[in-house]
Amino acid sequence: MITRRLLLAAPLALLPRLAHAGDLVDETPRPIDFSVRDRDGRAVGPRDLSARLTLVHFWASWCGSCRVEFPALDAFQREMGREGVKVAAVSLDRLGWDAIDRTVEKLAIRDLALFHDPNRDAARALDVVGLPTTVVMDRDAREIGRITGQGAWDDPTFRDRLRALMPTPS
Repeated sequence: MITRRLLLAAPLALLPRLAHAGDLVDETPRPIDFSVRDRDGRAVGPRDLSARLTLVHFWASWCGSCRVEFPALDAFQREMGREGVKVAAVSLDRLGWDAIDRTVEKLAIRDLALFHDPNRDAARALDVVGLPTTVVMDRDAREIGRITGQGAWDDPTFRDRLRALMPTPS
């Protein structure tokens, strides 16, 4: 009986670890290109957002889990910004800046850099399939990680995993 269970379970051990929602999944660095809009309608690309570590966070005002995590993400930016992290919060709201502004005001968001992807072109370019999704980008505009679902923004272990992706200061 035990041998049969082991034989059935053994192939499962060979499968890669499946990611859970909100897990940081490291990626082989790959160049990415996209364009979002700032409040003035100017196009902003990956090089414009470059920091020691940039988190391109896709969200929408109608996304319940996005709204739940947004205050923690704002606090994360406030605290980790000192270490060279930049969060670029990219809204997919079709109603534009009115919906974005209402949401950030209601949630008292103060420290996130806000952008808009009105036609969802950036989301498509980065293969965003659900919200929230955060693409982790290095200073060379390469995707080096991804978080699908709510991140554990206030968890010290999660933050340490992000720090490990950062280059050492020069």
